[in-house]
Amino acid sequence: MVVSLGLAVLSLTLATRMFVNRAVPPLRMSAGPEGTRRQAVAEMLTKHAARGGLRITLSTNAGSEESLRQLKAGQIDVALVSNGVVIPDDEQLTVLAITQVEAVHLLLRSEIAAASSVIEGIRGKRVNLGQPGSSEALLSREILKFARLRVSSPQLAGDIVATEFGKPELLHKCRTILGASGAEKERLIRELPDALILLDSPPSAVARQLIEAADYRIAALPATQAFLLDNLQESSSEHATLQREFLEPSQIPKHSYFGHRALPETDCETVGIRLLIVARKDANAAAVRALMSTLFESELAHRLGPRSPRDVANPYPIHEAAIAYLDRDKPVAVDKALEWLSNGLSVFGAFAAGVLSLYGLLRTQTARQPSDYYDALRKIEELGRTLDQEAVTGATANELLRELDERLVKLRQNLIEDICEGRIKGEQLIANILALLNDVRGGLQVRLQELSRLDVPSGRPPGRLAAQNARAAA
Repeated sequence: MVVSLGLAVLSLTLATRMFVNRAVPPLRMSAGPEGTRRQAVAEMLTKHAARGGLRITLSTNAGSEESLRQLKAGQIDVALVSNGVVIPDDEQLTVLAITQVEAVHLLLRSEIAAASSVIEGIRGKRVNLGQPGSSEALLSREILKFARLRVSSPQLAGDIVATEFGKPELLHKCRTILGASGAEKERLIRELPDALILLDSPPSAVARQLIEAADYRIAALPATQAFLLDNLQESSSEHATLQREFLEPSQIPKHSYFGHRALPETDCETVGIRLLIVARKDANAAAVRALMSTLFESELAHRLGPRSPRDVANPYPIHEAAIAYLDRDKPVAVDKALEWLSNGLSVFGAFAAGVLSLYGLLRTQTARQPSDYYDALRKIEELGRTLDQEAVTGATANELLRELDERLVKLRQNLIEDICEGRIKGEQLIANILALLNDVRGGLQVRLQELSRLDVPSGRPPGRLAAQNARAAA
């Protein structure tokens, strides 16, 4: 009755799950400002996720730092951020996947690009560092600090004058310039910064618009390898930081942009930052699995080339639902069985090694040495020499000599066993022991023949020496 009742309850539970609405809860996502390739990736991800039943609500903000703060506050569930950007108290953040590389674009006016040194060319000029709260703002200041260029402030006269235009504002200025003409157009172009540090995946829509509107040049970032190797900065700060150990060398391919001319004229070495898809630790597991399925199983897998978080170093742990998705093809039972088998073999191996070590120690202590054979033969020979005509009768001497002979035979068998098992080695050593054994046995035979010729009264009790010899033989 109990079993029947349990099966009935299980059947009702399964049937209820089949008919209950199992819609995946929606996700709130941000990818930074509008007009970037990162935003285009998020829009494409939203469109493909909707086909699989996952609804994603997109929002915009300043960039990676702002996205991470919104994730921490619970205002969004998922965000596309730059690898290496961290904020304080980010224990609630996890990573789902790794996507494409964003490259640093160093855009310079033509007269600065013609200078022999980029660093000296931008000294005293206006340099756009990006909107506060974005990856560009953090990375730009790191690059300028590495180049020993100080940013001017109201309290300090620095080496450059910083501007903080965001990508939407830069796009608006470019469209205004392209729609103007004459002196007005020249004035608008002069209002743009002399140099810009822009972070975006090539081909960047913002970089293309700047090249078309103001004829900027794309230059290689100076000392890229040295900048990446100098990664011992303090990361335990109260503010958002960019950890250089998660950056990587990258390249802007030749002729990636077309304006008045094809730019850049050669491949430009620069710094690259991977794009992470980060989620809150308490994000709905079903929604995360649906998002992972969209990334790795739809056509986005060929366009974005998503990678497992296990393959690329990043500062965040992996979400539990992402781990379950990445391990979906592993048989659970077989995996557990292999784990138990591996642990069992490890324990057995350690136990077997201990047993073998103990056995080897005991065997070494109990194994017969060549000196043991010499001592045994010496004792037998001494017992044979103590036999005299006054101490024992002929019968007692014969009995003792037979006992000694049996001991010699047993000793010879032990020697053969030790030789076969490799405990005693060396041809000369073995030959010496055998020769000594034969000599002792021959001496006993001669002694037996001498005693047999003696005529001792049969009723005479054995002497003290004969009794002592008999006890020693026993």
